Order: sequence, then C-alpha cells, then structure tokens
Amino acid sequence: MSGAPENRISLILDTNVFVAAYWAPSSASARLIEACSNGLAQAHYSPEVRREVEHVLQTIKVRESYLRSLDAFWDRAIEVRGALVDSVRTEDPEDQKFLEAALGGDTDLLVTNDDHLLKVGYVGRTEIVTPRSALRWLGL
Repeated sequence: MSGAPENRISLILDTNVFVAAYWAPSSASARLIEACSNGLAQAHYSPEVRREVEHVLQTIKVRESYLRSLDAFWDRAIEVRGALVDSVRTEDPEDQKFLEAALGGDTDLLVTNDDHLLKVGYVGRTEIVTPRSALRWLGL
C-alpha cells in the first residue's frame, strides 16, 4: 500500500499513544487519535500492532467507553502487512513490529513516546516522531 488516499499524512501509532490518550483526554496523543478518526490523517496498522494495542488496553482495564470511542479510529484505519526490517533493530524487540508495519505500509510517520523508537529516527522513508511533532506535521 503506497501513500495515503487523498494525500493525507499516514500514521502508525504506537501502543503508548493509545494509553496516553486514555489517561490524558486532551493530550497530543488523544488529538492524534481524533484526527485519524475524523479522517484528517490516515492511520495504518498491522495485525500485530492492533493485537498489542487491544491487549494492553484490556490489561490496564480501560473503560469500555474508551474502547468504543476507538471504533471510529479502527473503522477508518487501513490494515497493512509488515515488512521485514533487517537494517534497524530497536533496543526493545517488542518495538520491531511498529518498524515493520511502518515500512510495509510505506507510512509517513511512526508516532511514539518511546525513546527506543525515537532514537531510531527513520525506517525507510518513515520518520519516527512524538505525538506533538505529528500534530505539527498535520497543522493541528
């Protein structure tokens, strides 16, 4: 899958973005999820990324209303197939799935609060940024 429909910026959101949005509903993370849900940005995810997000949100026992609020996000998001990333390894092997999804989706931005991923900087053409930086990219 190349680029985003209608030239929207495409994003992969790390699990910590969903967690931050839950705990801080007016945060940059929450605003990004809302932007994707409203079609202002195009979210991408791989099955592995979605599984982790849903597992972590269940583990921390988020309110059902928060899970329902994510339905619009998942409905608009595009599933991508991860691509093997040989050239870049993160300090945390659990982060690799996000790099693979970003590369496989030819995604513009990988959005995270994770220093291990932020240190990587880029995977392919995908820039790895904080939620606040992603909002600037989107002009929000």
